Amino acid sequence: MTCVICVVFGSGALTHLAAQKPQHRGIEMEGYATVVTPDSITVFDKKSGEVKILTDKDYTSLIGIAAAVTVWFTTDGGVNRLEDIVYPQGGTFVPTDQLWANIKRIIIWPRPEDVDNSQGLISAISTYLADNARWFVAPPELALEIASRAKVSTSSLDAIDPNTGEVDMRRYLDPRRSLLSRMAEGTHSDAVLEVKVIKVKATVHGSVASWDDMTEPVASRTSRVFSPFGGLGGKGWVYAATAEMYLWSPAGKLLWKKRRGFAALGMKSGMGANYRERPLTEVYQNSDAMQRWLQTTLGQLAPPVNVTPVTQLQLSPELQMQLEKAKQAGEEQK
Repeated sequence: MTCVICVVFGSGALTHLAAQKPQHRGIEMEGYATVVTPDSITVFDKKSGEVKILTDKDYTSLIGIAAAVTVWFTTDGGVNRLEDIVYPQGGTFVPTDQLWANIKRIIIWPRPEDVDNSQGLISAISTYLADNARWFVAPPELALEIASRAKVSTSSLDAIDPNTGEVDMRRYLDPRRSLLSRMAEGTHSDAVLEVKVIKVKATVHGSVASWDDMTEPVASRTSRVFSPFGGLGGKGWVYAATAEMYLWSPAGKLLWKKRRGFAALGMKSGMGANYRERPLTEVYQNSDAMQRWLQTTLGQLAPPVNVTPVTQLQLSPELQMQLEKAKQAGEEQK
């Protein structure tokens, strides 16, 4: 079966999701999409600035950043909810075998957020793609060095034309495309894989956290058996890490994208209602779980050629030292 990948969208015909509606009750706004997540879309226009609108549908694979959109939304208690949307339609579908034919070398561009020790995940992704896509993966440190020298802003506010007050899409997109081109050219790469590891809130029900197409127990078997409440009183939330990945061509064209939860950052401690912070160095110790996550998350981009679990991840000396410290601290708490 041939697998296809949805990529960026051009300025073709518009899709109207509620064409049968005679009228809209909500506020109408025309602007540009600046942030698209599985449950929201942020739209910028010159009058209102950036407005975040909650959605009941995942538009991440349908609406590209800087796409011109028209939205209708209602507001209740300060929360905006999407009623209807018009967005560019007419994307391109690229088979994975075509990607493999055109890509031999890539560079990973880590985007440091507020999750500590995310370098281990970047290393695991690099190893997986090298083993399964047979790509040469340039060291991510090179991408960070190029990005630090470029100092490119990705804020839509910096792209406002002072004369018209409107967003200059060329000013918004060109610096980013220039940076991607520099990374690809400077490392002789055919594509740039941008990877963000971000902190989000995961909903907990019965000691199981759920977020971004990921579920994970946040309690040991013992604590789940003896605790009558489960996670955070049976219902609540914990912090968790999510990976956002974008594969760009040297010209700044989006070839592939994926957002998926990675690991819970809080775990139940003992039989009470207390939680402890869980460093990602602890997550990396479970090589079987890591391999399953890589295969599930990246399998569409690079189907696994070897399903044998990886016994050990390739970590830097610094991360290996952190891993040993975390292990010793865990043994001292027992």
